Amino acid sequence: MQTTKINAILWILVFFIFNTKVVFSDENHDSEKHPLTSPVSCPQESDAEGRRYLAADMMPSEVMFNELRHNLPELKNLNNKQIMGMMKSMPSPNYYWTFDKKDPDQKTGALLLAHGYGEEGDRAFHNSMTDISLNHITTLSLGMSMMTSKHIECALSEIRENGAETIYIVPISSTPHNTLVQQWEYIFGLRNDHAYTRVKSFQLDDVVFLDPISDHQIAKKIVLDYAQEISINPKNETVVIIAHGPVGETDNELELELMENLAVYVRDNGKFNDVRPFTLQDDAPKEIREKNVKEIKQFIKNATLDGKKVLMVSNLMSGKGIQRKINKDFSGLDYKFNSKGFLTHPLFKEWILQSIESSDR
Repeated sequence: MQTTKINAILWILVFFIFNTKVVFSDENHDSEKHPLTSPVSCPQESDAEGRRYLAADMMPSEVMFNELRHNLPELKNLNNKQIMGMMKSMPSPNYYWTFDKKDPDQKTGALLLAHGYGEEGDRAFHNSMTDISLNHITTLSLGMSMMTSKHIECALSEIRENGAETIYIVPISSTPHNTLVQQWEYIFGLRNDHAYTRVKSFQLDDVVFLDPISDHQIAKKIVLDYAQEISINPKNETVVIIAHGPVGETDNELELELMENLAVYVRDNGKFNDVRPFTLQDDAPKEIREKNVKEIKQFIKNATLDGKKVLMVSNLMSGKGIQRKINKDFSGLDYKFNSKGFLTHPLFKEWILQSIESSDR
């Protein structure tokens, strides 16, 4: 009788292990420093607009603070209190925002991972993604996931509970060559190294991680549209395509290669005199960013001295990001800046739908 009970318990455990959709990976975790708890406690209530915020976590460990200082050079001289202050000043906390399910027969989910753009920017992003929810069970996950991945885990759980059998992860970023996308890739088990801190990572058999928009044909068309919106005489105009840019030099070189593809398309199809891509490397050490700003300033001055009108556009996702800093950087120079971001361009949601459709074939 006792043996029968033990066997029954063992079979239940085997069934549970092999039928659980989420397999948490502790390959890259120190379980003593970052214990994995499952299931995570997810918020049961949302605010009036549908946003779900996680309960405040405990103070991050010293290990996590040290990981941040190691991985982000601009933080190396900050103490823990200063780092926490910086976290609280970020445009958006880590949270998720779910759309109501539009069709009871929907079986695919779309989880859109984004940096976060402040309350107004997040709302504009949410409103612009309504059409995605007509086709897929859709949730936005916002925040940089520097010290937690719980909001992503909860968002996945809710999409799955709403009936999704396959979930497409859409990284809302202009490039894969930055620490934010690399942290998301780590969270989904696609890379071994974390970009910020060693948060919970997992491997899922019902998830497809898509590529960022990068130099996709739609990205090229959006940049061209924004340049043409402020253009008067293309033959006498020089276009600067400016990007946030990654921290590391290798990633920066790779991003500039992608941006050159955008520049060639805009030059050839817009008939502009010249089109040149630049990155600010906005989160890099101060001296690196200042060097980039100086180079861009000189390019604008030279073009102006040559009698050309300078237009500036970007591949930034939001129109509410670092545009204010850009205006300050180049104050006093003669140029025209179209500060719009990709998110609100009608073609951007078409890129999301196309990416999901092509991956589903």
